[in-house]
Amino acid sequence: MRRFWTLLLVAMAWSGPVAAGNDLIVFVGEKLSVEKFEPKLEPGQRLMDAAFKAKFRVKQIVYGRYDGEIIDFEAYDHHGTPHFAQFKHSLMFVSRANGKLYHEKYQFYPVFRSASGEWAGCGPTGPHEAKLREGISVARPMVFAEKAFYPIASDMPREARIRWFPPEHFAIRDDKAFCLTGAPIRDLFEVKKRTVLKARGLFD
Repeated sequence: MRRFWTLLLVAMAWSGPVAAGNDLIVFVGEKLSVEKFEPKLEPGQRLMDAAFKAKFRVKQIVYGRYDGEIIDFEAYDHHGTPHFAQFKHSLMFVSRANGKLYHEKYQFYPVFRSASGEWAGCGPTGPHEAKLREGISVARPMVFAEKAFYPIASDMPREARIRWFPPEHFAIRDDKAFCLTGAPIRDLFEVKKRTVLKARGLFD
């Protein structure tokens, strides 16, 4: 059933819309720009998230339909700048709603070219992501054709670094966690499809 997240009243946050599965676009995108903006609100409404306009170059469609080379969409994030802005390429999840495109809140994977030329994501970051992937996607040793890493905040404690970037999947050097293992992008899409996107009503 089609349903949307909407701008809610005071004390409620903008979460972005959830669309039916055929309104979902999953793609590998190259970040071109991510810029903050102030959306227009109705009287009595308050925005609890930071709002951004994002522009990506579409490198590969994984699910859904999109005919252009450049895709523009809005993203809303309660914590500030969306984390996908840190990466050049990401597996992105975007939905059509009310004639516009919106990022499915918080849903993305950084992706990199593997030595075989395919797009792949890294091993799971943190115990929650590892739990989500159980029985769906297995991260295996992988050689990447480019530097594949997650930036780490310089003040992150050592224990937290190891918890979020376990040594079986990452090699930590200075403020970077380099990926030792990887998973195909279609496996990563399947993880979201069976977990978060299913909970949001996009898939049965």
